[in-house]
Amino acid sequence: MGQRWLSEPDYSHGFVVPLFSIFLLWRRKELLTLTPTVSPSAVLTGCLLVVLAGLMRWVGIYQQFDLLGPASLLPALMGVCLVIGGWSWGKWCWPAVFFLLFMIPLPGFISGQLSHPLQRIGTILSTFSLQTLGIPAIARGNVIYLTEARIGVVEACSGLRMLNVFFAITIGASLILKRPLWERAVLVLSAPLIGVVTNVMRITITGIAHEFFSRELADHLFHDLAGLLMMPIAIGLLIVEAWLLKRLWLEEEVDAKVDLGFGDRKRLHASEAT
Repeated sequence: MGQRWLSEPDYSHGFVVPLFSIFLLWRRKELLTLTPTVSPSAVLTGCLLVVLAGLMRWVGIYQQFDLLGPASLLPALMGVCLVIGGWSWGKWCWPAVFFLLFMIPLPGFISGQLSHPLQRIGTILSTFSLQTLGIPAIARGNVIYLTEARIGVVEACSGLRMLNVFFAITIGASLILKRPLWERAVLVLSAPLIGVVTNVMRITITGIAHEFFSRELADHLFHDLAGLLMMPIAIGLLIVEAWLLKRLWLEEEVDAKVDLGFGDRKRLHASEAT
């Protein structure tokens, strides 16, 4: 996995994922019991998870399915936690173990199946955006033809890299935010939409630069700078969405002195009569 993190830009965020998992363990430290009660059911479940991890590793090696090898690390870690600390440790560490899923690189055929639709969506929406802004643009395949230039929406511009990172950020935010479950679910489900929107913004900005500035400036300044700014913009959109969701339903603050119970009203009348 480390070799793929170093060699493939789409998964360079893999080095950060274990650090965030450690942060999750620290944030949930109040759930950690130093003298846990290990039940037989927890030990049995942990052993089964370790056996499952071994089977996944075996199938991954002998069937040459690269995804199962790294993925076997997750049930193995969870199984060890259950064997050592019981269900209390399982409740403490499961978010951190689950988040490690985002450090596992996808197999090449899955990345290809995802990148091609993202390329097409980015091309169509970016062409529509440029046309809406009054810039002549025509999409042919995954190439956008402008007045005197053309933009090829290649696999590097499909948005898959940003979508991988943004999914990890969104899931991480949902694990640490103290919000209702439905709000966190909406944030997670909106991650693909925000990822596509930011990628379309990047391609559109590059098209505007090609139309009104030189090609060299568009390629070396706007394209690279837009790529760097897209993730902060995506995080900003996520913050705005969380802010709006928080204000959709306002929690009523009930005064503790106001009691609506029948028994309290009866006692109140009795005290007034006295």
